[in-house]
Amino acid sequence: MPINAIVLAAGEGTRMKSRHPKVAHKLLDKPLVWWSVNAARKAGADRIIVVVGNGADEVRAIFEHDADVECVEQAQRLGTGHAVRCVRDAIGGFVGPTVVLTGDTPLVRADTIRDLIDETRKNHNACTVLTMCPPNPTGYGRIRRLEDGSVQAIVEHKDCTPEEQQTLTECNSGIFCFCGKRLSENIDKIGTNNAQGEYYLTDMVSIYVEMGEAVSAVCADDYSEMLGINSRVQLATATKVMQLRINERLMSEGVTMLDPNVVWVGAEVSVGRDTELLPNTMLWGTTTIGDDCVIGPNTQLTNVRVANGSVVEQTATHDTTI
Repeated sequence: MPINAIVLAAGEGTRMKSRHPKVAHKLLDKPLVWWSVNAARKAGADRIIVVVGNGADEVRAIFEHDADVECVEQAQRLGTGHAVRCVRDAIGGFVGPTVVLTGDTPLVRADTIRDLIDETRKNHNACTVLTMCPPNPTGYGRIRRLEDGSVQAIVEHKDCTPEEQQTLTECNSGIFCFCGKRLSENIDKIGTNNAQGEYYLTDMVSIYVEMGEAVSAVCADDYSEMLGINSRVQLATATKVMQLRINERLMSEGVTMLDPNVVWVGAEVSVGRDTELLPNTMLWGTTTIGDDCVIGPNTQLTNVRVANGSVVEQTATHDTTI
C-alpha cells in the first residue's frame, strides 16, 4: 500500500519574534519544514501533504517546484487533530500507512520514520507513537502505559497531575504512524476536553485503546532527533547538531576537515574524496566539489561546480563552474 506523510506546518511560532512563519526559518540553507518533508521522502512516502496556515503563501512557495508535495490549508488553527481532519476532508481519506510529522522537528532521520512504519505494518497497529526520553521532559506530552507495558494514553504536560509530571519520563515526540483507513474513520471522535480547548491528535491513542485497537510505541535511540524548534536559540542548537551530523558523514566518506565545527555544508552538497575543507567554509545549494580539492579558508560557494584538483580560497561566488 502507498505511504502517506502529513507534515504539520500551520503554526505561528510567536517565540521566534518574526514576521515569517516559524517553519520557513532556515536550518543551514534549508527551511525547517523542508527537512521534515525530505525525511519523509527518504523514508519512502509516496504522497506528502504539508498543512499550511500562518504565512501559507510563504510556506507553499518553498515547495512550488516539488511535484511530490501538496499543500492543504488549515484556515482555523484548532489543534493537531483538526489539522489532520482538514487533510482527510481535502483529499478524501487515507489509504495505507499514514505518518504524521511536524514541520518544526528537522532532525528526525528517515530510518527512524521507516522503523515507525515497519512497526505499524508488522503489528497491524491502528497507531504507533514515536517516543523519546529527554533529560528534561518539561513541556512534553507524557506516555501513560498499562501494567503490561502497552500504551494507554498520551497526556499533555498541562493536563498531567504533579505526580505524573515527576514520574512519567517517556515523552511524545509528536510523530505518529497510523493505519490510514482507521484514521479516516475515527478522526472525528477527537473532542476538546483539555486545558487548551483544542483537538489533540494525541487523543487518538486513548480512543483506539477504548476501541480495543492495537496501539504501540517506538522509542527513539537518540532523543535529539525529536528536538523541536520554538525559538532562535533552539534553532541554533539544532543547526549545530545537523552541521556535525553532515560533517561526520563527509569525513567518514573521505573528506578532511581541519575543524568540523567551523565548516558548514548544506543538505544537497556533494564533496569528493581526498578534498580538504578549511575553516570558515560554507557550501550551499547544489554545490558539487570534486576529488583532491582544497576549499577555503573563508570561502562561500552556492550552486557551484568545482573540478577535481582545484584550490579555492577566500572566495564568495554562486551559480558558476570553477
